[in-house]
Formats: sequence, structure tokens, C-alpha cells
Amino acid sequence: MKKLKVGIVGCGFIANHRHIPAFLKLKNNVELRAMCDINEALANSVANKFGVSNHYSSLQSMLKNEDLDIIDICTPPGIHMQLAVEAAEFGCHVLMEKPMALKVSDCDLMIKAANKSGVTLSIIHNELFYPVTIKAEKMVEDGQIGKFIGMRWLRLTPRDEYAAISDHWIHKLPGGILGETGPHGIYTSLRFIGKIKNVNILAQKISQYPWLLYDDYRIELEGEKGISSIMISHATDRQAATIELIGTEGLLNLDVFRMILSHHNLNSLNKISLAFSSISTASQIMKSLAYNTASVILGKAKFGHEMLIKNFVQNIMSNQPPPVLPSEGRETVKIINLIIEKLDKQI
Repeated sequence: MKKLKVGIVGCGFIANHRHIPAFLKLKNNVELRAMCDINEALANSVANKFGVSNHYSSLQSMLKNEDLDIIDICTPPGIHMQLAVEAAEFGCHVLMEKPMALKVSDCDLMIKAANKSGVTLSIIHNELFYPVTIKAEKMVEDGQIGKFIGMRWLRLTPRDEYAAISDHWIHKLPGGILGETGPHGIYTSLRFIGKIKNVNILAQKISQYPWLLYDDYRIELEGEKGISSIMISHATDRQAATIELIGTEGLLNLDVFRMILSHHNLNSLNKISLAFSSISTASQIMKSLAYNTASVILGKAKFGHEMLIKNFVQNIMSNQPPPVLPSEGRETVKIINLIIEKLDKQI
């Protein structure tokens, strides 16, 4: 079967550490043909690093000189629409980092271009594709925690990753630093609570960086199937990514980065129930740790990016819908914009 030829646009951290390694693991089905970045020296360096034949400083040049099947966009979101439309018009399937765009109107233009050209368009909502998230979603669907009623989503990002860097591009996003981290909580919430009916937000500033308006957020999303409480903080020196899924008969705790999932079904506060619950939780955690350790040692540990990109390629080859639909990307942009609008009104 013919290999799909891939061009990467944007040669920064996310391309180097997530996208390129994921595509290289699919060498039986894809071929990385070219790198593109407005910093041509960077594109050249990354191409040499990964043994890719060609590099360019513009997408237009890359499209004209390479016969590509997939364009993978790893740039800041402000230019996603321009790049995606150009790639679609050349007949290329398009994959892009989240958020899909900064405006819903840009999402609509991308969807229109993809539909007109008959190409696949998808977005990296990577945290839906971690093994623990996939397993938890199946457990909720199967009723293992009873009727789903809501969730809590937590993200702590160390200050020195984004907040402390005054000239980082994320500070130029609508909503600033929230525009980077917020979409993860939104698209994960959408998967579980369904269509959003109402949003509320509280924000505060804890750090002293003058270029930040806020660095700590609480967001409430009211959906058709329940309520999601989102906490995002860039004001600590710690990193964490956890999800709690709550049902009428139990709850699931997910440590997304450590890939640990525990199922709690405590229905009584007597000493025997507490003891058995503690033993069960400890056992689940130890099994997860053993599995994760073996996966790392054997080189089988999976990031969400890797699973999503693999599905994206397979679905193109089998003419199936993409792993993340454009409508999901559009809805995430719509909700983050609504949150930012409400936050702006509080100033």
C-alpha cells in the first residue's frame, strides 16, 4: 500500500517531542518528507535531526515542491486557518494542534475548505487518547459508576513553563495563558457532559508577573449530562493533571500524566467498608504502576498524541471519519471564547 507523505509546519517543542516521533513510529504507513518553519534555520536543524529530506520557510513552497498527502500544523493557533485552508486547497489532509483556531469563523472557513476539497480535517485533542481516559470513558458508558452526574478537572502547570516567560507567544492569545490550557479542560468536559448550556468563571492573580492579568482559574461548565468543575493554575511550581468522574454509585479518579486509574465504590462509612476500599484503591494503583513501569521499560508507553496520530493515519487509509471531528474543535473554540468574554466583563 502506498505510504502517506507528511509535511510538518512549525518546528517547535510540540513537533519535536510529540508529532514527529509519533509519525516516525508509523514508518510502514507514512513517510516524513519535509519540515517547514518561518525560521528556516530551525526547519533545517529539525530536518537534519530526524533524517527528513527537505525543509522550507513557507507552506506555499513546501506544497509546490512536495507531493504531500498530509499537512500537520504545529504552529500557534492564530495562523491555523490560513495554513489549513491553503493545505486543503492543495488536496492535503490536515491535522493541527489545539485549539483549532482563535475564532469560530476561522473554524468555519477551515471546515468549508476541507469539505470542498474532500479532505480530512482533525484537531489534536490529545488528552482524550491517553489509555486511562479511553478506559474511563468506556467504564462510564458501561454504567460502572451508575448514572454519570459530573466531573472535576484539574491542571497545574509550573510557572517556569509559560507564566514566567514574558515573551512567550501564549501571552498574546485571547485570554492569555487561559487560551493555552483551557481548551484541554473544555474538550475533555465536552466528551463527558455533552453540549454546554452555561458557563461561569472566577480568576485571580497570585504571581507578581506584570504581563499576566490572571494565573489561577475556576470554571464551571453546565452540560446536558452534568456539570464540570475546571481548576487551572499556573501559579505553582508543581505539575498535575487529574480528572474525577462522579456517578450515582461510584467515582473514577484519573491521574492522566502518571496513567493511573482507580475506581471507588464506597457505599458506607463503617470501618470494614473503609478498610476494603483502601485495599482496593491501593491494589489498583499498584497494578497501574507495575503496568506503566513495564510499558516504559519495553518502550510501549503511549502518549495521547501518539494514539491520536496513529488513528488519524489509519482512518485516512480506511476512509473513516477522523478521531477528532472538526465540529468538536469548533465547539471547543466557541466555549473558550464565551469563557474569555465573561472573564473580560469582570475587569
